[in-house]
Amino acid sequence: MFLSSGERTMVDSDESSYPYFPEESSQGAETPRKRRNARAACQNCKKRKLKCSGEVPCQSCLRNGASCVINEDTDQRRKHAMKRKLSSLEQKGQLLDDLMHTLRDTDENCAAQLLTLVRAHASLEQIRAYLDDLTGSLGIESTKVKSAIEDFQNFDELQRAASRPRLDGDRESKMPIFKVSSTPWTRVTSDDHFVSHLISLWFTWAHPYLNWIDRDLFIRDMQSGDTNAKFCSPFLVNVILADACAYFDYPDAHEDSNEEWARELDFYEEAKRLLGEQEGRISIVNVQGLCILYVVSCMIGKDRAGWVYYGQLAYAAQELSRKHQLPPDGADEETIRGISAIDNALWGIFNFASVTALAYQKGALISAPRHKHRTPKHDVHQDTWHPYPLSSDVVKSHRECLFTALCDIGEIIHDLSLSLFKDNNQTLDTKFAQLAEELHSRLRMCMNYHTTIQTIFGYLKGLPTSEEATEGELARLEGIRQHAREHCVSSARKCAALVEQQRADWGLDYMPPTNIHWFTVSMYTLLEDLSEDANRRAFISLTIAAKAASHRWVLASGMLRLVQLTSINTGVSLPPETEALFSDFEARVWTHQDRRALSSQYPHFTHSMKRGGVDEVELDTFLEKFDDLHIARTSRLSVKSEELGGGGLGEASGEASKKEDESEGS
Repeated sequence: MFLSSGERTMVDSDESSYPYFPEESSQGAETPRKRRNARAACQNCKKRKLKCSGEVPCQSCLRNGASCVINEDTDQRRKHAMKRKLSSLEQKGQLLDDLMHTLRDTDENCAAQLLTLVRAHASLEQIRAYLDDLTGSLGIESTKVKSAIEDFQNFDELQRAASRPRLDGDRESKMPIFKVSSTPWTRVTSDDHFVSHLISLWFTWAHPYLNWIDRDLFIRDMQSGDTNAKFCSPFLVNVILADACAYFDYPDAHEDSNEEWARELDFYEEAKRLLGEQEGRISIVNVQGLCILYVVSCMIGKDRAGWVYYGQLAYAAQELSRKHQLPPDGADEETIRGISAIDNALWGIFNFASVTALAYQKGALISAPRHKHRTPKHDVHQDTWHPYPLSSDVVKSHRECLFTALCDIGEIIHDLSLSLFKDNNQTLDTKFAQLAEELHSRLRMCMNYHTTIQTIFGYLKGLPTSEEATEGELARLEGIRQHAREHCVSSARKCAALVEQQRADWGLDYMPPTNIHWFTVSMYTLLEDLSEDANRRAFISLTIAAKAASHRWVLASGMLRLVQLTSINTGVSLPPETEALFSDFEARVWTHQDRRALSSQYPHFTHSMKRGGVDEVELDTFLEKFDDLHIARTSRLSVKSEELGGGGLGEASGEASKKEDESEGS
């Protein structure tokens, strides 16, 4: 166990820590010291809510034979709290001064890598390691850099000691947008504030793009507490809470586990249990919940199991659509609203299923609903969106306009997925090129189409050549390929521009889960030509966003690892600005456990465009094949680098890499 400087244990306690330690008086008699109130209780007494005697070990821990640890940084008396606050401010000020010194005296490449690390939420330990390397390779004044490192470390310890298991600082003053009760909806927690926070997070960041739930009807029925309500059920609540846990940065008191995703798995397992109790009943809440359950399965890297839920969803949605009828003449407002909610749910699920089919390069299983989606009314523009829990301005949400655009693009993507993947034998020829151009002209009128464009024209970049083709036909085919490459690169850059816009407006801490597919496809597109400055800058922006997403979703970390290994296997040199970012990713995010936990069919975009084998296309099989090879090769290079010795940072490893490549070539 690692303890901060403010923690004491029975191992390092001394006589002065015992309030009752006897001392001799001037007459030689022993008189006990006057008992002092304990400055801080030990961790065991706090957990068990017992009165602590204050020494190490305390009387309670002695009786129970428990390890006694006191964190003196939790002393909240005014004098000590003020000293810690002053110390924290001093450390922070010194830290900023030394970082400015480092940025000012290094070259553009090193400064860019440091900035990339900061934007990607790198750990202070990783920044320390980077500055260590920087000091050794560039000869920067070591005292200044080491001072900055120490300030980083000390400030980090102070921040961790002062942190609490609730929303902290300015976030604590932010009340959830929706106030709901935990009971009778879930058995995982009884904390109403925690549940309200998760529900508010989900409807803020996930719901706009996963829009198959009528938010107002759901909140109304959840607040009613009626488990038999039409638009809310325990199954639906638990699966939403499981999805929302990815956005939760400050875990509530969960003494049995330090894993950030422990609550997510608890809600996930509870949702699966509740789904089993439904025994196949088809209702609006079960259909909505099945779709979110599939999303959660994918995001935790279990989409192979998730396809079971996807199959159930396809059948249930078809049955619900078959039974769904338009409102009769003279129907009251509540009836019309309920039917409209079902209609929107069917269209929202259809939109998501179409995008999923394209992303996984499979034929669409869910057809468009029988009834046309409604056109938004003018008064819906009064609806606002607040980027909870951020302290940003409230903006008009345009929920209905966004939903209509997603329905339009969903129909186009559905047609495309049927053309490309239904029988898995689509012939890539000039007729397909004509179809791609027609779809492109339709997609111009819709938003969020960039990934679709890259998928369509990604196939055309490898348009095969017939042996009987004439010179004119060959020139035409090459023109189609070049045109396809231009479309793909343009869309990838636009994705990067959208990422930069989000970072400027709301940062990258919160984003819809669908964004990670944008990032991955666009990064693959740009990998083909990083020599161009615009492509390089776009790739850096997308990498920073993908790294931020990797902290929240297992699938996102697998995708980022996929891109990294692809660049290594194909010999593509990534921008130097991303070196420190990928180093932090390997050190802090990606582990062997992540790779073993992945059970995902998510396709390798580049290899799937070339119709590669399963072991080169599917995410988990690709990582299983190449991840260990990369780790083994990195270990060999590290050993050879140490054997070569001398040289600056990267010189020895570069020489080792060169010899390794020559050895592999021979």
